[in-house]
Amino acid sequence: MRRDQPDLFAKACHLEDTLNARRRMLERDPVWLTRYNAPLSAVVPLEDPLPIDDSDASCDGGWCFT
Repeated sequence: MRRDQPDLFAKACHLEDTLNARRRMLERDPVWLTRYNAPLSAVVPLEDPLPIDDSDASCDGGWCFT
């Protein structure tokens, strides 16, 4: 979503920030929209973790061995 729909991703981050700001006011623990117990903006990478070349099915570049 961060790469394909950046506006929607920004809204999700804003929602998470708003929820946690209100929870802080109530002296409650934060909640996260990820399973990593961390903010959404911190755990979703800006780029693809493995840049795989999908141009053909061959494995000449060695990407299929990583």
